[in-house]
Amino acid sequence: MKSKITRVLLFVLALIMLVGTVSASAITPYTTYTYGVDGKMQRSPDAYTPVKVINSTTLLESLGPDGGASSNAKLMYANTEAFTGLDTPKDIFVDELGHVYIVNSSKNQIVVTDENFNIRLLVDEFTNKFGVPDSLNGPSGVFVTDEEIFVADTGNSRIVVFDKLGNFVDIVPEPASEVMPENHIYSPVAVSVDHAGRIYVVSATSTFGIISLNRDGSFNGFIGAQKVAFNAFEYFLRLFKTAEQLAASKTNVSTEYNNLCIDKDGFIYATTSSIEESKVESAINGKDKSGDYAPVKKLNPNGTDVMNRNGFWPPSGEIDMGKTREASVGGGPSTVVDVAVGPTNTWSIIDSKRSRVFTYDFDGNLLFAFGDKGKQLGHINNLVSIDYQGTNMLLLDREGSITVYKRTAYGDLLAAAIQNTEDQQYDKAVDYFISILQHNNNYDAAYVGIADSLYLDGEYVQAMKYYKYAYNTEDYSKAYQAFRKEWMEDNIWLIPLVLIIVIWGISKFFAFANKVNKEGQKEKEKRSFKEEVLYGFHIIFHPFDGFWDLKHEKRGSVRGAIFWLAITCLTFVYQSLGKSYLQNPEGSSMSILLSIVSILAPVILWVIANWCITTLFEGEGSFKDVFIATCYSLVPLPMLIIPSVIVSNVMTLTELQLVTLIEGFAFAWLFMLVYFGMMVTHDYSLGKNFITTICSIIGVAFIIFLAGLFTALIAKVIGFFYQLYIELSYRWS
Repeated sequence: MKSKITRVLLFVLALIMLVGTVSASAITPYTTYTYGVDGKMQRSPDAYTPVKVINSTTLLESLGPDGGASSNAKLMYANTEAFTGLDTPKDIFVDELGHVYIVNSSKNQIVVTDENFNIRLLVDEFTNKFGVPDSLNGPSGVFVTDEEIFVADTGNSRIVVFDKLGNFVDIVPEPASEVMPENHIYSPVAVSVDHAGRIYVVSATSTFGIISLNRDGSFNGFIGAQKVAFNAFEYFLRLFKTAEQLAASKTNVSTEYNNLCIDKDGFIYATTSSIEESKVESAINGKDKSGDYAPVKKLNPNGTDVMNRNGFWPPSGEIDMGKTREASVGGGPSTVVDVAVGPTNTWSIIDSKRSRVFTYDFDGNLLFAFGDKGKQLGHINNLVSIDYQGTNMLLLDREGSITVYKRTAYGDLLAAAIQNTEDQQYDKAVDYFISILQHNNNYDAAYVGIADSLYLDGEYVQAMKYYKYAYNTEDYSKAYQAFRKEWMEDNIWLIPLVLIIVIWGISKFFAFANKVNKEGQKEKEKRSFKEEVLYGFHIIFHPFDGFWDLKHEKRGSVRGAIFWLAITCLTFVYQSLGKSYLQNPEGSSMSILLSIVSILAPVILWVIANWCITTLFEGEGSFKDVFIATCYSLVPLPMLIIPSVIVSNVMTLTELQLVTLIEGFAFAWLFMLVYFGMMVTHDYSLGKNFITTICSIIGVAFIIFLAGLFTALIAKVIGFFYQLYIELSYRWS
């Protein structure tokens, strides 16, 4: 019996250890995440996991003990014995066969491996077309076509072409000096070639864009020059600079690119890390989709940026740039140093500052981001280059290694959903998006994908629901507009009926108010509350006569003023709670107390400051007069804001500009009434009233300053006595 129990316990222990081993192997040393519309990081399942690291030792082992090709190597042409390890590699490229090309910069070599990372070929020394021995000098980039290898031979300021066997073919020299700008230094660091044979070169020191060349080296021109920020102050300073100072100044000089790649359709993805961080950060925070200050662009052959930036955030790498999370790198935007086109029209950029990869779809939606620095498998300390080997991702570390990442089942779901969307197989795409949400319910792009399919099927209400899940206000507005049009067509008779009723109701109300106000012109010892309240509608249309009668004929009262103040406070409470989804997609609202204080505080401060100032300036209005006139001036706010909030719930995103215009008009009306109300109340001229108004505004600021100072002083006094109490308590105890 004991032996049976022992066997069971041992089996359970072995099972626990096995499960633990499997779980540990599935854990990646980094977090995969995306960003929501609110800019907060949302964790997601891993789209890629590291499977192995290829380093100098691994590559040397592929050569066998005698320096020749091992039994695993399919082909090995020549010169492989010159390989002694990776030293400061700068670029990686994968051709259509899955063969890998590594720019081994410090060794002046291009290392070529097969798809299994067995060394096949070294490209370094060669005999040029003049029969003279030649070699590479500090190469930085490589690009491979079906037949040729193009190397950016940086140290020699040229592009060198080899065939797939490593034989020298040609040299594409520096473009003729007469077509290049004065003092330009040609320093090619990256190269790509399109299907027409045009060569695109990134020169490290060129601020004019990407250099386009023909195969014979003839110069086609610069494409994709970066936008220059215009600074009026800097431009003014240039008027006083000497010619030497202007030559040395970098003001209004475009920034240079640092890398590029080309997709199957001939579009060029180009990256830069030279744009001022403040401009990049402002573009990200402002969700600027123009691409003017984007660290990555998609250029057509004419150099026009055609990148789709339809995601929540422009494709620029890191969104959360705070120093708290990025303490090790000091925060700030990503330092983008390379770009690669992946399967299903996805593309990735790498951030060398954080050693992270950011992958986007063809619309610019962030699919996932991952990576970190460290020593575990999957960590990269000095990330410099990226490329895809089929569905695998290869990341090159400048310290001398390649990490191979395999796409996970979750990554396969993303790819399938994107591919079906691109093929317009929306029903199939929805199935994949639903599966994605089962793995990651924070993935907003899946909600958008489902909503897009529902929208195309005419299911507008359901589409709105899914757009709402993703905080996608633009597409929600589009779906709502289609739904509203459909509803209006079905209820066409109801719209004029509602308009007639509303217009009739408003006209009847104002006719009633006008009748009451006309009857109120008679002198009375005591006026009713109804008369005092409705008199506000006379003031807003007849401010000069209205404020005069308000003060001298007692057409209003303190209770009427308090009524309008209370109604205005309730208006702001309703505005905070009653905004439409398009106005407030995140559902945030100001607290009721804060909404009330936002009206009470300015009114009270204004009344106090104006009364104090006008007392010194021989104003005829009392504190009570100022308070009543100010509160009656508030009438336009509830009269216009309440209807605008109601109407906003049936408006599209573009139509909401009308609501903003109405609210702005309400406040302009308020300020006009307050200004003329104070002028009539104090019996000032227009000029004198302007001076006292400015002084009153300064007085409000001074009162706020004193209140803050007093509060801080009281807090210090309370703190002092509290510390004294604590000290005495310890001593007595």
